[in-house]
Order: sequence, then structure tokens, then C-alpha cells
Amino acid sequence: MMQKGFDSEVFDSQAVFRHLLLAMACPGTITTTGIRLSCPERIQSGAGALLLTLLDFETLFWADLELDTAEIRWLHFHSGARLTHAPSECGFGLFTDCDKLMDPARFNPGTVESPDLSTTLIIQTRGMDESRQLRLTGPGIEKDTFIHIAGIPRDFWENRTSVNQAYPAGIDMVFVHNHRFTALPRTTKIEVC
Repeated sequence: MMQKGFDSEVFDSQAVFRHLLLAMACPGTITTTGIRLSCPERIQSGAGALLLTLLDFETLFWADLELDTAEIRWLHFHSGARLTHAPSECGFGLFTDCDKLMDPARFNPGTVESPDLSTTLIIQTRGMDESRQLRLTGPGIEKDTFIHIAGIPRDFWENRTSVNQAYPAGIDMVFVHNHRFTALPRTTKIEVC
């Protein structure tokens, strides 16, 4: 039997989208989705809520999961979105396991003329807090902001910096732990402490 999605598709997705907009406007701020959602085993509740909000039947998405899994069937059933095996073709990408992270340059950064065609990555982590692993600067950050995102290797941050150098093209990223998340848009500069 298929696990249910949102209690109210309209109101829940609106609530999650508001929280996501605030997170994108204030990079590095740890927030919640504003709702509770029960998801299949390998999808954390925050990632599930974000994906059900962002995906639709016109969207191609990529995941570090095989096609015939409960998680992929659940996402397709509730959003209509189709899975692609080509990272460069997707509008959204999901990493359920941060040990499987790949170079973000394999995803679509969009172009100077069409930055909206870029991929947004949703990455599940082992935890996050406001300790000093990463120093963040850029638009929406008024004072020193630090964040620690557990499980993400140093070379991933270096690759993220490389792929985001051709603004306005670039890759936006949302890091999730359980029902909490933080957004690091392409404009956010990261210094590993």
C-alpha cells in the first residue's frame, strides 16, 4: 500500500514553500519545513516535504536510488515527476546518502541567459548545527554566520565553489537532517574553517 503524502496538498505545500523561501533569503539559517510528514525509509521527512512541494509532472528529477524502490514510487505517485538517470538533465537532485555525493559539476548549472534551468540539489546529512565548520558570506548574510553540516566531505565544498563561479549560473543546495534544513544558494560563498 502506498504511503500517504501531505495531509493537505495545498496548505502543506504552501507552508513548506514559505519556509524554503525564507531559508534561501537567509542562507545558513537552520529552519524546519513547518509540517510533519511520514516518508519511505530512505527519505528524511524534511527532504520528502521539500520534494513534494517542488516536484510536479513536468519535472525530471535524479536520485541516488534505483528506479524500482518504494522511495521513487512514492515521489512519482505524489508528484507525477519522472526520474532521470542523467544528472545533467534534472531540475532537482536528491542525495539520500552523503557518502554517495558526487561532483556538483555533473548537474546542470543553467546558463547566463537561463539560470532558472539549473539543478537544485537536496542533500540529506548526518546532522547540522551552528558550530564553526563553514563560514558563510554573501547576499542575505549580514554578520558572521557559521554552520556545521555533518557528513559532507571537504572536496564537495571545493567543487561547489568551482561550479558556482559563473554567476548567475550555478547550483542551489538545500541540506536536510530529519525535519530541519538549511539552504545555501549559489550566491553564498563558503570558507571551510
